[in-house]
Amino acid sequence: MDSVNDAADSPPIEVIPVSDIGVIGSGVMGSNLGLNIADKSHEGKRFEVSLYDLSVEQVQSVLSANSAYQNLHGFGGKDKLKDFVASLKRPRKVPCHMELCALIQHQAIILVPAGAATDAVIEDLAALFQADDIIIDVGNANFRDQIRRAENLEKRGLRFLGMGVSGGAEGARKGPAFFPGGTLSVWNDVKHIIEAAAAKAADGRPCATMNGKGGAGSCVKMFHNAGEYAVLQVWGEVHEVLKAYGVDGDSQAKLLESWKTKTGGRYAGLLDSYMLDITIEVVKARDSTAAGGQDDGAMLLSRTMDKTDSKGTGLWSVVEAMQASVPAPSLAAALLARQMSML
Repeated sequence: MDSVNDAADSPPIEVIPVSDIGVIGSGVMGSNLGLNIADKSHEGKRFEVSLYDLSVEQVQSVLSANSAYQNLHGFGGKDKLKDFVASLKRPRKVPCHMELCALIQHQAIILVPAGAATDAVIEDLAALFQADDIIIDVGNANFRDQIRRAENLEKRGLRFLGMGVSGGAEGARKGPAFFPGGTLSVWNDVKHIIEAAAAKAADGRPCATMNGKGGAGSCVKMFHNAGEYAVLQVWGEVHEVLKAYGVDGDSQAKLLESWKTKTGGRYAGLLDSYMLDITIEVVKARDSTAAGGQDDGAMLLSRTMDKTDSKGTGLWSVVEAMQASVPAPSLAAALLARQMSML
Protein backbone atom coordinates (compact mmCIF):
# COMPACT_ATOMS: atom_id res chain seq x y z
CA MET A 1 0.00 0.00 0.00
CA ASP A 2 1.40 3.40 -0.99
CA SER A 3 0.75 6.42 1.21
CA VAL A 4 -0.84 9.56 -0.18
CA ASN A 5 1.68 12.32 -0.85
CA ASP A 6 -0.27 15.48 -0.06
CA ALA A 7 2.52 17.92 0.68
CA ALA A 8 2.09 20.87 -1.67
CA ASP A 9 5.77 21.76 -1.50
CA SER A 10 7.15 18.23 -1.72
CA PRO A 11 9.77 17.67 -4.45
CA PRO A 12 8.59 15.99 -7.67
CA ILE A 13 8.88 12.22 -7.62
CA GLU A 14 8.99 10.16 -10.79
CA VAL A 15 5.96 7.89 -10.82
CA ILE A 16 6.59 4.41 -12.18
CA PRO A 17 3.72 2.76 -14.12
CA VAL A 18 2.93 -0.26 -11.97
CA SER A 19 -0.87 -0.55 -11.87
CA ASP A 20 -3.01 -2.73 -14.10
CA ILE A 21 -6.07 -0.56 -13.54
CA GLY A 22 -7.01 2.64 -11.71
CA VAL A 23 -10.11 3.65 -9.80
CA ILE A 24 -11.23 7.29 -9.70
CA GLY A 25 -13.40 7.96 -6.66
CA SER A 26 -12.60 6.42 -3.29
CA GLY A 27 -16.07 6.40 -1.76
CA VAL A 28 -17.86 3.17 -0.89
CA MET A 29 -18.39 2.04 -4.49
CA GLY A 30 -14.94 3.04 -5.71
CA SER A 31 -12.97 1.65 -2.79
CA ASN A 32 -15.00 -1.57 -2.80
CA LEU A 33 -14.40 -2.15 -6.49
CA GLY A 34 -10.71 -1.32 -6.12
CA LEU A 35 -10.32 -3.76 -3.23
CA ASN A 36 -12.27 -6.40 -5.15
CA ILE A 37 -9.86 -6.15 -8.10
CA ALA A 38 -6.84 -6.00 -5.77
CA ASP A 39 -7.96 -9.35 -4.32
CA LYS A 40 -7.89 -10.97 -7.77
CA SER A 41 -5.05 -12.19 -9.95
CA HIS A 42 -4.16 -13.10 -13.54
CA GLU A 43 -1.64 -15.73 -14.50
CA GLY A 44 -0.57 -16.09 -10.90
CA LYS A 45 0.00 -12.39 -10.22
CA ARG A 46 -2.29 -10.11 -8.23
CA PHE A 47 -3.59 -7.02 -9.98
CA GLU A 48 -1.99 -3.72 -9.00
CA VAL A 49 -4.63 -1.00 -8.47
CA SER A 50 -4.29 2.79 -8.33
CA LEU A 51 -6.92 4.78 -6.42
CA TYR A 52 -7.57 8.49 -7.00
CA ASP A 53 -9.84 11.04 -5.34
CA LEU A 54 -9.93 14.82 -5.07
CA SER A 55 -10.08 14.32 -1.31
CA VAL A 56 -6.65 13.50 0.15
CA GLU A 57 -8.32 12.51 3.43
CA GLN A 58 -10.69 10.07 1.72
CA VAL A 59 -7.88 8.24 -0.09
CA GLN A 60 -5.76 8.12 3.07
CA SER A 61 -8.72 6.73 5.02
CA VAL A 62 -9.14 3.85 2.54
CA LEU A 63 -5.41 3.09 2.52
CA SER A 64 -5.17 3.19 6.32
CA ALA A 65 -8.14 0.87 6.73
CA ASN A 66 -6.62 -1.59 4.23
CA SER A 67 -2.92 -1.36 5.08
CA ALA A 68 -2.37 -5.05 4.26
CA TYR A 69 -2.92 -4.33 0.55
CA GLN A 70 0.57 -3.69 -0.79
CA ASN A 71 -0.89 -3.69 -4.35
CA LEU A 72 -3.19 -0.70 -3.68
CA HIS A 73 -1.68 2.72 -4.49
CA GLY A 74 -3.33 6.00 -3.49
CA PHE A 75 -3.31 9.46 -5.05
CA GLY A 76 -5.22 12.31 -3.39
CA GLY A 77 -5.73 15.90 -4.47
CA LYS A 78 -6.39 17.64 -7.78
CA ASP A 79 -2.68 18.02 -8.46
CA LYS A 80 -2.18 14.24 -8.25
CA LEU A 81 -4.34 13.28 -11.25
CA LYS A 82 -1.27 13.34 -13.50
CA ASP A 83 0.61 11.07 -11.09
CA PHE A 84 -2.38 8.76 -10.96
CA VAL A 85 -2.39 8.48 -14.75
CA ALA A 86 1.38 8.00 -14.80
CA SER A 87 1.04 5.08 -12.37
CA LEU A 88 -1.00 3.08 -14.89
CA LYS A 89 0.54 0.61 -17.30
CA ARG A 90 -0.13 1.14 -20.98
CA PRO A 91 -2.60 0.91 -22.37
CA ARG A 92 -4.38 2.72 -19.54
CA LYS A 93 -7.88 1.70 -18.43
CA VAL A 94 -10.60 3.59 -16.51
CA PRO A 95 -14.32 2.72 -15.94
CA CYS A 96 -16.90 5.44 -15.01
CA HIS A 97 -20.19 5.20 -13.01
CA MET A 98 -22.89 7.50 -11.60
CA GLU A 99 -20.56 6.85 -8.78
CA LEU A 100 -18.06 4.88 -10.78
CA CYS A 101 -15.83 5.42 -13.78
CA ALA A 102 -12.77 3.46 -14.87
CA LEU A 103 -9.83 3.85 -17.22
CA ILE A 104 -7.95 1.07 -18.84
CA GLN A 105 -4.63 1.24 -20.70
CA HIS A 106 -3.56 3.52 -18.21
CA GLN A 107 -6.37 1.58 -16.55
CA ALA A 108 -8.60 3.38 -14.10
CA ILE A 109 -12.09 3.23 -12.62
CA ILE A 110 -13.97 6.47 -11.89
CA LEU A 111 -16.78 6.87 -9.36
CA VAL A 112 -18.47 10.23 -9.82
CA PRO A 113 -22.07 11.49 -10.33
CA ALA A 114 -23.53 10.64 -13.72
CA GLY A 115 -24.17 13.01 -16.61
CA ALA A 116 -22.20 16.24 -16.83
CA ALA A 117 -19.89 15.17 -13.98
CA THR A 118 -19.00 11.97 -15.80
CA ASP A 119 -18.33 13.93 -18.99
CA ALA A 120 -16.09 16.33 -17.06
CA VAL A 121 -14.01 13.51 -15.56
CA ILE A 122 -13.75 11.81 -18.95
CA GLU A 123 -12.52 15.07 -20.46
CA ASP A 124 -9.89 15.51 -17.72
CA LEU A 125 -8.66 11.97 -18.32
CA ALA A 126 -8.72 12.28 -22.09
CA ALA A 127 -6.45 15.32 -21.87
CA LEU A 128 -3.83 13.16 -20.13
CA PHE A 129 -4.31 9.95 -22.06
CA GLN A 130 -2.47 8.72 -25.11
CA ALA A 131 -3.57 6.85 -28.22
CA ASP A 132 -5.32 3.53 -27.55
CA ASP A 133 -5.89 4.23 -23.83
CA ILE A 134 -9.34 3.12 -22.75
CA ILE A 135 -12.10 4.83 -20.78
CA ILE A 136 -14.93 2.62 -19.49
CA ASP A 137 -18.19 4.17 -18.30
CA VAL A 138 -19.80 1.79 -15.82
CA GLY A 139 -22.56 4.08 -14.62
CA ASN A 140 -26.32 3.92 -15.10
CA ALA A 141 -25.90 5.91 -18.29
CA ASN A 142 -28.33 6.38 -21.15
CA PHE A 143 -27.03 4.18 -23.94
CA ARG A 144 -27.40 7.07 -26.39
CA ASP A 145 -24.93 9.06 -24.29
CA GLN A 146 -22.54 6.11 -24.48
CA ILE A 147 -22.71 6.13 -28.27
CA ARG A 148 -21.88 9.84 -28.24
CA ARG A 149 -18.95 9.38 -25.84
CA ALA A 150 -17.52 6.54 -27.89
CA GLU A 151 -17.67 8.56 -31.10
CA ASN A 152 -16.06 11.62 -29.49
CA LEU A 153 -13.22 9.69 -27.88
CA GLU A 154 -12.48 7.51 -30.88
CA LYS A 155 -12.07 10.62 -33.03
CA ARG A 156 -9.24 11.56 -30.65
CA GLY A 157 -7.52 8.19 -30.90
CA LEU A 158 -8.80 6.91 -27.55
CA ARG A 159 -11.02 3.90 -26.92
CA PHE A 160 -14.26 3.60 -24.99
CA LEU A 161 -16.43 0.88 -23.47
CA GLY A 162 -19.91 1.43 -21.97
CA MET A 163 -20.47 -1.15 -19.25
CA GLY A 164 -23.38 -1.46 -16.85
CA VAL A 165 -22.72 -2.80 -13.34
CA SER A 166 -25.27 -4.50 -11.09
CA GLY A 167 -24.89 -5.34 -7.43
CA GLY A 168 -24.47 -2.06 -5.56
CA ALA A 169 -21.76 -1.49 -2.97
CA GLU A 170 -21.81 -5.09 -1.75
CA GLY A 171 -21.54 -6.38 -5.30
CA ALA A 172 -18.66 -4.02 -6.02
CA ARG A 173 -16.73 -5.59 -3.13
CA LYS A 174 -17.72 -9.23 -3.52
CA GLY A 175 -18.35 -9.42 -7.26
CA PRO A 176 -20.97 -7.61 -9.40
CA ALA A 177 -22.51 -8.50 -12.74
CA PHE A 178 -21.05 -6.53 -15.66
CA PHE A 179 -22.82 -5.57 -18.91
CA PRO A 180 -20.11 -4.48 -21.40
CA GLY A 181 -20.94 -3.04 -24.80
CA GLY A 182 -18.86 -1.44 -27.53
CA THR A 183 -15.96 -2.50 -29.73
CA LEU A 184 -14.97 -6.14 -29.27
CA SER A 185 -11.24 -5.39 -29.37
CA VAL A 186 -11.62 -3.08 -26.36
CA TRP A 187 -13.44 -5.76 -24.40
CA ASN A 188 -10.75 -8.30 -25.27
CA ASP A 189 -8.12 -5.99 -23.75
CA VAL A 190 -9.92 -5.61 -20.41
CA LYS A 191 -11.97 -8.75 -19.90
CA HIS A 192 -9.27 -10.59 -17.90
CA ILE A 193 -9.65 -7.92 -15.21
CA ILE A 194 -13.44 -7.58 -15.42
CA GLU A 195 -14.09 -11.32 -15.46
CA ALA A 196 -11.82 -11.81 -12.45
CA ALA A 197 -13.74 -9.16 -10.48
CA ALA A 198 -17.20 -10.34 -11.58
CA ALA A 199 -19.61 -12.52 -9.64
CA LYS A 200 -19.57 -16.16 -10.67
CA ALA A 201 -22.55 -18.24 -11.78
CA ALA A 202 -23.28 -21.64 -10.26
CA ASP A 203 -21.24 -23.27 -13.02
CA GLY A 204 -18.27 -20.98 -12.36
CA ARG A 205 -18.71 -18.71 -15.36
CA PRO A 206 -18.14 -14.97 -14.72
CA CYS A 207 -21.24 -12.78 -14.78
CA ALA A 208 -19.84 -10.62 -17.59
CA THR A 209 -20.87 -11.06 -21.23
CA MET A 210 -20.23 -8.80 -24.20
CA ASN A 211 -23.67 -7.44 -25.12
CA GLY A 212 -22.98 -5.91 -28.52
CA LYS A 213 -21.80 -2.75 -30.25
CA GLY A 214 -22.15 0.89 -29.25
CA GLY A 215 -24.19 1.45 -26.10
CA ALA A 216 -25.55 -2.12 -26.02
CA GLY A 217 -24.19 -2.85 -22.53
CA SER A 218 -25.74 0.24 -20.99
CA CYS A 219 -28.98 -0.47 -22.86
CA VAL A 220 -29.20 -3.98 -21.41
CA LYS A 221 -28.43 -2.64 -17.92
CA MET A 222 -31.11 0.03 -18.41
CA PHE A 223 -33.81 -2.57 -19.10
CA HIS A 224 -32.38 -4.81 -16.38
CA ASN A 225 -33.09 -2.03 -13.87
CA ALA A 226 -36.59 -1.48 -15.25
CA GLY A 227 -37.26 -5.22 -15.02
CA GLU A 228 -36.31 -5.12 -11.35
CA TYR A 229 -38.83 -2.31 -10.86
CA ALA A 230 -41.55 -4.53 -12.31
CA VAL A 231 -40.65 -7.64 -10.31
CA LEU A 232 -40.39 -5.75 -7.04
CA GLN A 233 -43.73 -4.08 -7.77
CA VAL A 234 -45.31 -7.54 -8.10
CA TRP A 235 -43.92 -8.68 -4.74
CA GLY A 236 -44.95 -5.39 -3.14
CA GLU A 237 -48.52 -5.92 -4.29
CA VAL A 238 -48.47 -9.56 -3.12
CA HIS A 239 -47.47 -8.32 0.33
CA GLU A 240 -50.30 -5.76 0.35
CA VAL A 241 -52.91 -8.38 -0.63
CA LEU A 242 -51.72 -10.83 2.04
CA LYS A 243 -51.68 -8.04 4.65
CA ALA A 244 -55.25 -7.11 3.71
CA TYR A 245 -56.27 -10.72 4.44
CA GLY A 246 -54.65 -10.51 7.88
CA VAL A 247 -51.56 -12.61 7.08
CA ASP A 248 -48.72 -11.51 9.38
CA GLY A 249 -45.15 -10.99 8.25
CA ASP A 250 -43.76 -14.29 9.54
CA SER A 251 -46.56 -16.21 7.82
CA GLN A 252 -46.01 -14.26 4.61
CA ALA A 253 -42.33 -15.20 4.68
CA LYS A 254 -43.17 -18.90 5.09
CA LEU A 255 -45.67 -18.76 2.23
CA LEU A 256 -43.26 -16.96 -0.10
CA GLU A 257 -40.51 -19.43 0.82
CA SER A 258 -42.80 -22.29 -0.20
CA TRP A 259 -43.38 -20.62 -3.57
CA LYS A 260 -39.64 -20.21 -4.03
CA THR A 261 -38.85 -23.83 -3.25
CA LYS A 262 -41.77 -25.43 -5.09
CA THR A 263 -40.75 -28.84 -6.44
CA GLY A 264 -42.27 -31.04 -9.11
CA GLY A 265 -44.45 -30.06 -12.01
CA ARG A 266 -43.68 -27.88 -15.00
CA TYR A 267 -42.70 -24.77 -13.05
CA ALA A 268 -40.51 -26.16 -10.28
CA GLY A 269 -38.20 -23.46 -8.94
CA LEU A 270 -39.61 -20.86 -11.35
CA LEU A 271 -39.90 -18.11 -8.71
CA ASP A 272 -36.50 -18.71 -7.11
CA SER A 273 -34.72 -15.36 -7.41
CA TYR A 274 -32.80 -12.68 -5.54
CA MET A 275 -35.83 -10.38 -5.76
CA LEU A 276 -37.94 -12.95 -3.90
CA ASP A 277 -35.14 -13.63 -1.41
CA ILE A 278 -34.99 -9.99 -0.34
CA THR A 279 -38.81 -9.77 -0.22
CA ILE A 280 -38.86 -12.69 2.22
CA GLU A 281 -36.24 -10.97 4.38
CA VAL A 282 -38.14 -7.67 4.35
CA VAL A 283 -41.63 -8.97 5.25
CA LYS A 284 -40.32 -10.78 8.35
CA ALA A 285 -37.83 -8.13 9.48
CA ARG A 286 -38.21 -6.65 12.98
CA ASP A 287 -37.44 -3.12 14.00
CA SER A 288 -34.22 -2.72 15.96
CA THR A 289 -31.86 -0.14 17.35
CA ALA A 290 -29.35 -1.34 14.73
CA ALA A 291 -31.85 -0.22 12.07
CA GLY A 292 -32.27 3.13 13.82
CA GLY A 293 -35.47 2.13 15.62
CA GLN A 294 -36.47 0.19 18.72
CA ASP A 295 -35.88 -3.35 19.95
CA ASP A 296 -39.57 -3.94 20.67
CA GLY A 297 -40.36 -6.74 18.20
CA ALA A 298 -42.50 -4.58 15.91
CA MET A 299 -42.45 -5.40 12.21
CA LEU A 300 -40.10 -3.07 10.39
CA LEU A 301 -42.54 -2.59 7.48
CA SER A 302 -45.15 -1.20 9.89
CA ARG A 303 -42.79 1.72 10.53
CA THR A 304 -41.53 2.18 6.98
CA MET A 305 -42.91 4.91 4.71
CA ASP A 306 -44.58 3.55 1.58
CA LYS A 307 -42.36 5.59 -0.73
CA THR A 308 -39.58 4.78 -3.17
CA ASP A 309 -38.01 6.93 -5.84
CA SER A 310 -36.96 5.96 -9.36
CA LYS A 311 -33.75 6.46 -11.29
CA GLY A 312 -33.38 7.56 -14.88
CA THR A 313 -33.02 4.00 -16.15
CA GLY A 314 -36.65 3.07 -15.44
CA LEU A 315 -37.98 6.16 -17.21
CA TRP A 316 -35.60 5.76 -20.15
CA SER A 317 -36.68 2.14 -20.61
CA VAL A 318 -40.36 3.03 -20.74
CA VAL A 319 -39.70 5.91 -23.15
CA GLU A 320 -37.60 3.70 -25.45
CA ALA A 321 -40.29 1.01 -25.46
CA MET A 322 -43.01 3.54 -26.32
CA GLN A 323 -40.90 5.11 -29.07
CA ALA A 324 -40.42 1.65 -30.54
CA SER A 325 -44.21 1.05 -30.35
CA VAL A 326 -43.63 -1.88 -27.98
CA PRO A 327 -46.18 -2.06 -25.14
CA ALA A 328 -44.41 -2.49 -21.79
CA PRO A 329 -47.27 -2.13 -19.27
CA SER A 330 -45.48 -3.85 -16.39
CA LEU A 331 -42.49 -1.51 -16.67
CA ALA A 332 -44.72 1.56 -17.05
CA ALA A 333 -46.99 0.61 -14.12
CA ALA A 334 -44.01 -0.01 -11.83
CA LEU A 335 -42.47 3.33 -12.79
CA LEU A 336 -45.73 5.20 -12.23
CA ALA A 337 -46.25 3.50 -8.85
CA ARG A 338 -42.85 4.77 -7.73
CA GLN A 339 -43.51 8.27 -9.01
CA MET A 340 -46.93 8.44 -7.35
CA SER A 341 -45.48 7.23 -4.04
CA MET A 342 -43.29 10.34 -3.94
CA LEU A 343 -46.21 12.79 -4.25
